[in-house]
Amino acid sequence: MRMYKVIIVIAIIFIITDIVLRPRKMKLKVKNTSKNSIILKHLNNVICKNKRFCKLKEEYISKLKVINQKDRDTNETCIIKYIFLDIIISIAVLIILISTLTMWYAVLVIFISVFYLILYAGIMFIKKKTSKIQEQFPIALQCFVDEYIVNKNIKNAINNSYSKMPGEIGAVFEMLARELSGGEKYKESIFNFANNLSYIWGYSFAEILVMSYEGQGDITEELLFLSSLVSEEITMEEESKSNNFGNKLTFMILNSVTLLGFIINIVFNKLSLNLYFYTPTGNLLLVCWLIVFILGILTISIFEKT
Repeated sequence: MRMYKVIIVIAIIFIITDIVLRPRKMKLKVKNTSKNSIILKHLNNVICKNKRFCKLKEEYISKLKVINQKDRDTNETCIIKYIFLDIIISIAVLIILISTLTMWYAVLVIFISVFYLILYAGIMFIKKKTSKIQEQFPIALQCFVDEYIVNKNIKNAINNSYSKMPGEIGAVFEMLARELSGGEKYKESIFNFANNLSYIWGYSFAEILVMSYEGQGDITEELLFLSSLVSEEITMEEESKSNNFGNKLTFMILNSVTLLGFIINIVFNKLSLNLYFYTPTGNLLLVCWLIVFILGILTISIFEKT
């Protein structure tokens, strides 16, 4: 009986996912608003009621803009859809847990953990992509400096250098070149570039460009000094990353082995299945493992930021 419930819940998840992610026809966009658009709009309004969540959403919209070069509305819809699917999957898991687990606190903790882990996976995906772009910044800076030394002109240096940069960071500089070609709001364009990049050296680079626009003149020395600082910082960061990577890899291997052992145990041993899902002690063990796993992830994230 429980297996039928699980199958029904999984089917519902696939149906809702298909409805949300299915491409909409143009005539429907023009004449009326689809039901899933209304749901996403209401979800967005709920998120925006909390200033902290709204600020966090805007931050990741900017990061996505750097990654995929799409407009704000498209990226906002993408993030809201992801959160909506996270909620649907978490609720589906909640329904399954209610019919299997004994203790209410275990159901609640696992439900919250599933929601958090899915959200965390999306955040980590965006961070990984933006981190790759940030790692390309020293090469991009050197390309720009080489062109600036020849041209002594910021716009020309950007226009001539972005095609020589690695693809991801090159697209970011190309976007800056297009905005600067507009002419008037140079300061806003430069600081939007830095905010979207979300990199400390990107802000320093932006400050130097603004100084030049505001009458500083030749900024060759400042750019060369910045380039040397970036090179030194990158060397230090690589050493720190190697240590953190080792700790992170060990943590993930241990938890993967634990999860694999747990799955094998409940599949081939009915006594273990009954122990974990239908007894208070087993529920407590599941909750404790999840809490330790999440605390481990949070600790690693804190160490990566420091």
